[in-house]
Amino acid sequence: MVPAEVTQAVLSDEQPAIAAWAERHGWTLTIDPNEATVTATTTHPRTEQAVIFHADLSGYPAIPPAWTCRDNQGNSPAAAYPLPGTSSALPTSIFHTQPVICAPWNRLAYATHGGPHGDWTAVTSWKTAAGEATQAHTIADMLSALRLHLSVSPGLQP
Repeated sequence: MVPAEVTQAVLSDEQPAIAAWAERHGWTLTIDPNEATVTATTTHPRTEQAVIFHADLSGYPAIPPAWTCRDNQGNSPAAAYPLPGTSSALPTSIFHTQPVICAPWNRLAYATHGGPHGDWTAVTSWKTAAGEATQAHTIADMLSALRLHLSVSPGLQP
């Protein structure tokens, strides 16, 4: 496991890019370097409901963050997650009805962390994941992927 000081240093290095990304896209951002968390809030483009993405960065960058969707009380019920949506340009979704953000850059997608992907290699190989999976190697990249997939989501889960 990566010492907390390493994760905090990496988060500190990435923070200007994360903040700039959030400002460009109108997302509200909270970065807590002591707790090693990032919370990004936006509005669902189709339903105008709040969507709160939360990342626990413990162990980052050796392992990917644990991304969840949260409600206003900080819980992670299924109803806080976007529904999967696709388009001709985006034929698969990182949002699943499990619910989980299904991407190699979310450790919760790996079977070893309760996710559906027993077919993915070790969580420590997240940056070299092959196949059709989405790639994101920085927190700002991950936010971009979340935004892209949110753009084709029909709404939040019931």
